Parts: sequence; C-alpha cells; structure tokens
Amino acid sequence: MLQVKKDLCVGCRFCIENCPQEAVSVQFGKAWIDQKRCNRCGICLDVCPQGAIVELAPVSEEELTITVGSLKQKADDLIRRIEKLRPVSSRNDN
Repeated sequence: MLQVKKDLCVGCRFCIENCPQEAVSVQFGKAWIDQKRCNRCGICLDVCPQGAIVELAPVSEEELTITVGSLKQKADDLIRRIEKLRPVSSRNDN
C-alpha cells in the first residue's frame, strides 16, 4: 500500500501529473491516494521530490519477532566484540 506522509507533502502535484491510474488527488493542499484505483506501480514514489510517498509493507508478528531477535543477537555479538577490544584494566573497572 502506498501512503502520503502529510508532514512532508508540499502539494507540488508531481505525483498527480505522473500517475497512470489517476489515483492521486489533492485534498486540503496535500496529496491523497485512492487505494481502490492505485495499482502500486510506484511512479509517484519516484517523482515525489520530498519523499512524501512511502510504501507500507504489512509484516506479520512472527516476522517481526524473528527480525527483532536477530537484531538483538547481532547487537549482543557487537557488544562482546567491543568488550574484547577494551584494555583489560578498563574491563575490570566495571
């Protein structure tokens, strides 16, 4: 799903002019994407000079848990490596 970050959109209309599905319009000075018309081609993503259009990818709870676990493991590994690089005297101070 493509979504407009309202705080970044300046209403330049580049996305409207380039959308082949005519799925983008302006509401209250900001771009708005009609999800029923959008075919997720991503052209609006490419032409937005503000980076105001983003693609949201749904993630399952299981995928999120696996990713967070992997990141924690990598962080713990980095901390262990850093600790090995510290001089022995400063390791004993903690």
